[in-house]
Amino acid sequence: MRYGPSDRTGLAIVAGVALTYFLLAVAAIGLTRLNQNVALLWLANGPLIAALLTRPAPERPLHLAACFAASIAASGAASPYTTLAPLFAVANIGEALLAWMLLRRFGGDARAFLTLPSLAGFVAAAGVVAPLLTGPLPAAMMALYQGSDPWAVWMNWGIGHGLGTVITTPIALLVLGGTIYRDRRAQPGAAGRFAAIALLMVAVTVICFAQSRLPLLFVPILPLIAATMAYRVAGAALGMFAIAVIGAVFTMAGHGPIELIEASHAVRLQFFQFYLAVLFLIAVPFATMIAQNHRLAQAVAASEARYRLIAEHASDAVVTVDREGRVLYASPSVRELGGYPPERLIGATSFDMIFEGDRSRVREAHRQVIDRPDLIHRFEYRGMTATGGIRWFESTARAVRDDDGEVATIVTIVREVSQRKAREADLQRQANTDPMTGVLNRRAFQDRIDAHRHRTPDRPGALALFDLDNFKQVNDGYGHDAGDAALLVFADVLRASLRVEDVIGRLGGEEFAVLLPGLTPAAALAACERVRNSLQDTRIQSVGSGFSITVSAGVAPIRSDLSSDEVFRMADAALYRAKSRGRNRSELADIDSLAA
Repeated sequence: MRYGPSDRTGLAIVAGVALTYFLLAVAAIGLTRLNQNVALLWLANGPLIAALLTRPAPERPLHLAACFAASIAASGAASPYTTLAPLFAVANIGEALLAWMLLRRFGGDARAFLTLPSLAGFVAAAGVVAPLLTGPLPAAMMALYQGSDPWAVWMNWGIGHGLGTVITTPIALLVLGGTIYRDRRAQPGAAGRFAAIALLMVAVTVICFAQSRLPLLFVPILPLIAATMAYRVAGAALGMFAIAVIGAVFTMAGHGPIELIEASHAVRLQFFQFYLAVLFLIAVPFATMIAQNHRLAQAVAASEARYRLIAEHASDAVVTVDREGRVLYASPSVRELGGYPPERLIGATSFDMIFEGDRSRVREAHRQVIDRPDLIHRFEYRGMTATGGIRWFESTARAVRDDDGEVATIVTIVREVSQRKAREADLQRQANTDPMTGVLNRRAFQDRIDAHRHRTPDRPGALALFDLDNFKQVNDGYGHDAGDAALLVFADVLRASLRVEDVIGRLGGEEFAVLLPGLTPAAALAACERVRNSLQDTRIQSVGSGFSITVSAGVAPIRSDLSSDEVFRMADAALYRAKSRGRNRSELADIDSLAA
């Protein structure tokens, strides 16, 4: 189902992002604004950029509009420059929008902190280029409004907004980005370890910045590294946020090791910005490298499981998929199996190559593999080849766990079983088919009648019973070969005179039955007359000059209030009536007696 902006969950997220924007903006203006200048640390744009990266397209205009209003409201609540609030909002929201556009232009997305190249691209776009390009507007406003140095305002804007964005965006992505950065949450005792590290982080930072006697700025690095080692990007982001907020509050109040610098308050605050930048360069790239190494370890584990499965279950092709069914690896044998180049399958959804009628069943099998990862699962299905053909395949699948015990990938061995399925179908056909005429035998025909009544209880239909007239005289006068020829000719007449959906069966000897789905009794009787007339005009070749034969038929309606046995009895009674009235005729079951 497509997402719409009226969705309640989406509107709640829009409201939550806007409220967060407002609170962070008020805190930045009230706690970190330099005298006659802009905020030292602007944290508000991070949630907006994260929302633009993660939320659906119809929701983005709502986020921009809501945060624009939140920016104006924050300026009105905490800034002395209320009259400039709309212009500041233009610069703030324009900066976030520009950062998002730059990231999209160069392939950036919500996974910006998972690889070093994407991290560098994010810092360049959101932490440097976007703030510097939007900074001239507030610099000009402040110069015109109160004569501030535009160069100083521009630099403080660029540094404060850039630092704030790179600090808060990963935290916002933790909330809005699903499970992208929350990869350690399922470990036993994770909540307790997180609380302990968070408490250590806050306590050490407060102790460091609450005193102004010793240069202890290096001390918060220790719990920051601990948080990064434990929770990777999430730990680095939350640790940076704690140091930034706590340090900014104490520094703006004139406390902390930065007060040991013999310089103006503005210079001290700029040094604090430099300090945060250094911490960011220490923690976040380190977290990204840990995440990359973790994914490499997962890939090695998947590879090991893949080749172990090959050794244990030799087959044609090996395919590795993720939890969503996207192909991560395909062996060269898939080219022979289905005509697919292996490299073109990478990133494709494996379910798209399953025949539509079997797709839901294969999805359920995929879910079972994830739910029961310690078992080997086997299932059969019809798959589509690169040329559009359909073949039968058998998959042997097993899940591969990551470090935390979660299912990360699924390794599957795929084998084509079309020939075996064809043999099975042929055996099934032989079991259900009359060997002489090729129509259904009595048991299979009875099953089709029962299935029709079960699937379409309210749909009209009719049963017709046919019996060749004086068939014993044919056998006695012309021989059993002639009798066999008569049976074959009648079967051909039935096929030629009836519809494709009509089901023909031989009940035994010279007696045949036809299921006529969708026909009223009158229409079924007309179909029987068509068969009867066609047969009496057909000459059956035999030893000598050949001969002709006629048939009698009885028709009964198939109704939900009648069992299969009752329908057969009614049709048989009608057939007996046709025989007793001279043969070579069709009779309809007594409808009045059925109604009674």
